[in-house]
Amino acid sequence: MSRNILQVVGALLLGLSGWAAAQHYPDRPIRIVVPQAAGGSMDTNARAMSEYIVREIGQNIVIENRGGANGILAGEMVARASPNGYTVLYTSNSIINNQLVHAKPPFDVLKDFAPITNVGKLPGYLILVNAQVPVQSFKELLDLGKNAATPVRYGSGGMGNSQHLLGQLINSKTGTKYLLEPHMGLPIAALLSNEIQLVFAAPTTVMAHIKTGRIKALAVTSAKRWNGLPDVPATSEVFPDFVYEAAWHGMFAPAGTNRAILMKLQGEVAKAIRIPKLREHFENGGYSVVGDTPEEFRRFLETDLKNVREHMRIAEFKPE
Repeated sequence: MSRNILQVVGALLLGLSGWAAAQHYPDRPIRIVVPQAAGGSMDTNARAMSEYIVREIGQNIVIENRGGANGILAGEMVARASPNGYTVLYTSNSIINNQLVHAKPPFDVLKDFAPITNVGKLPGYLILVNAQVPVQSFKELLDLGKNAATPVRYGSGGMGNSQHLLGQLINSKTGTKYLLEPHMGLPIAALLSNEIQLVFAAPTTVMAHIKTGRIKALAVTSAKRWNGLPDVPATSEVFPDFVYEAAWHGMFAPAGTNRAILMKLQGEVAKAIRIPKLREHFENGGYSVVGDTPEEFRRFLETDLKNVREHMRIAEFKPE
């Protein structure tokens, strides 16, 4: 038998073994690692989704919150896990930023992980200020950022993450002089105390404070207004063509995980997020559900890596 035939036969047998493995998967609980403390948008979305998947697969899903280092600790943990489908990562676009902001990245998104699916996208961040900041619109905030005697300070949950880059992009494109104050996580407490004046955040984490009037939402960076706050304009209405897609939530397995298992997981996620109640949960937080295939998600990640590199260039951020 020729070498080529042996290779074909081997590939067929491997495919059949993968199919057989998926037929019995899962036969024990699945651990989903979330790089965030309980209560954040990743955590709440992962838990809400898991409730529906559990009903279909007949096995428990354990959410393990592993915060720290802007998601690097959780990423490294899953990258080193056995590629059997029982340890997966539910993370955000921070995984892309982590690869690009370090001169020696802790992992390679496309080599050390097997993409499962893009669960949902957050089309834009809310631009938020402390209620004491003397502005009532995004335009007034831009003017203040150019002319204030005391610089406007903005917070981010880490160096090189999406909120940091967004602030630097606004400075670069509009001439504002906002000063970055990095924090260990989303600095809502610092915003409420007026330690910082400006934050960019997902609606999930701030709606209660907006309703009480402790912070003001001046704009949203998506291409159009968000239905949850229809009176808040999109940034492009004030500053032409300025759109900044905030975030996405995706699932990853360790590299080498059998494709049949990846497809099983992707299929369960796609099925769950089509359920009206779960879709409504995501939409109430500003997210639109996706549920694409592993191949589609990989192509999306390749494009996102290019886009974030360009954002870093414009923001003049150099890997450290």
